[in-house]
Amino acid sequence: MINAHRDWLGELQVALGTGAVLGVAGGLLHTGSAIFADTVDLTVQAGGATGVTGLAAGVTLAEGGDMQVTVADPGWVERVLAGVQGAPAYLLGLMVIVVLWRIVRVARRTDPFSPELPRRLRRLGLATIVLGLLAELVEVGIGMAASTAVYDEFWATTFGSNFWWLLLGFGLLAVAEVLRRGGALRAELDEVV
Repeated sequence: MINAHRDWLGELQVALGTGAVLGVAGGLLHTGSAIFADTVDLTVQAGGATGVTGLAAGVTLAEGGDMQVTVADPGWVERVLAGVQGAPAYLLGLMVIVVLWRIVRVARRTDPFSPELPRRLRRLGLATIVLGLLAELVEVGIGMAASTAVYDEFWATTFGSNFWWLLLGFGLLAVAEVLRRGGALRAELDEVV
């Protein structure tokens, strides 16, 4: 049974706001630590790696896989690359949290079944899909640039996405359509009554 006196949307809004604040703090901490650290970690494609030591007997690097390398005494380019690796997906997630916070705020202040909410959710779903693809392409570019810290003579890259943004985008589009149809049915019932 749902507690009618509990403000579920208010609790969701607080959780989303807290997540956004913690996300910004974590991102700043990650980027700051990468810029000012004595060593930085970069993720690069393992293909073409030669002279790698410390692997167990019989272990080789997978062609097309990723490996994490530590750069001792990094230059500013390596520091910046370490700071921004993973940033596009992180920023996309942060944008989704902030926009969802705004949508929940509107739902608390107005009618949750107003035509505005499905429209906002639809825009967020489409933006998540388009910006997710763009974030993946930027990640590939950052990976290529990071590989120059390991391979001086060529760039190496790989594409290994888990496509979380695609699932989230289509999920938001589905919820928007459910809300739109629910609002249309509610308006139809209001005319009948």
